[in-house]
Amino acid sequence: MDTEYKQALASIHGESVVNVPDWQTCLIDLAIPLPEPEPVLIQSDTEIPMLHRRNISTVAAAAKVGKTFLVSAIAAAALNDEGFLGFHAPKKMNVLFIDTEMDGSDTQVVAKRVHLLVGYPININNERFTVLNLREQDAIARLAIVESAIDELRPDLVLLDGVVDVCQGSFNEIEPSQKIVTKLAQISTLYNCHVMTCLHVNKNTQELRGHLGAFLRQKSELTLLLSRVVDTISYIEVKPIDSRHRPINDFAFRINNEGLPEMYEPQPKTIRSAKLDGLFSEILPLPTSLNFAELQKKVSERAKVQERMARRKISTALENGVILKNEAGYYHLPIKQVENENLPF
Repeated sequence: MDTEYKQALASIHGESVVNVPDWQTCLIDLAIPLPEPEPVLIQSDTEIPMLHRRNISTVAAAAKVGKTFLVSAIAAAALNDEGFLGFHAPKKMNVLFIDTEMDGSDTQVVAKRVHLLVGYPININNERFTVLNLREQDAIARLAIVESAIDELRPDLVLLDGVVDVCQGSFNEIEPSQKIVTKLAQISTLYNCHVMTCLHVNKNTQELRGHLGAFLRQKSELTLLLSRVVDTISYIEVKPIDSRHRPINDFAFRINNEGLPEMYEPQPKTIRSAKLDGLFSEILPLPTSLNFAELQKKVSERAKVQERMARRKISTALENGVILKNEAGYYHLPIKQVENENLPF
């Protein structure tokens, strides 16, 4: 790179040396085939790869919905020769689980849960599964520890439960958010691994939090949205809302009486619910939300029923998960899966 141009960049960025590589190092040469990234985890029924090396992904959920349970299940799927929760690894994998949020004793409970799911003794460490707790460290130290551990252990799959805590600044600021997402993408490429992150969603909207969430959705090969559903039992629904490759099918799991995640097959909606789907899809097209009085009026007008029957339809739709009610008391449709457009990239 031209020295004068480097000096100009240095003056802009306030740095004495700007290490910008030559543009030719970034050239995509069609004469040199590039190997596709190897799958790390595959959906067993469909044989669709969910996670790949040299990529990052994101698990998004409201607080206390069950993202750590899903991360535990993904760790078990990668470690268990027979897979778990409908997923399997194509070969033996080493997993690094990093918790930035919980007390060390709670992290240990998660580690024991994974051991139980895989069949490892719960009081003996296993060399294929390493667990770190970084709650007491500051953001700069956390990121350094993350990279140091990956450099030494060379895991195939890294599960970072609490990406906001390695962001060196506010998750709602552009620069620190962009830097940490870029750094994690670089780590995944440099160490030929997959890095799965976890982030909360905003209340009421189910959008990933702040600029950090926006950058993660841009850079992640897959974004999974978790939602708690109350049917005959309570279960967690998992939907891919962004997928750079062919998206996996939706799936669901529940927490059993032993406190362990397990597959759950929701009952298909009744014909009555299907009719309600059509009615409320017309009244509440995303991102519309209405309070109860407004919704009751719309249902009465559209379905040509009295207010009492409109209230009953609203109650039935809510019970069947056709509509949701947020904390502010407004009704809206559930977030739908983003359809894959069969793009090649």
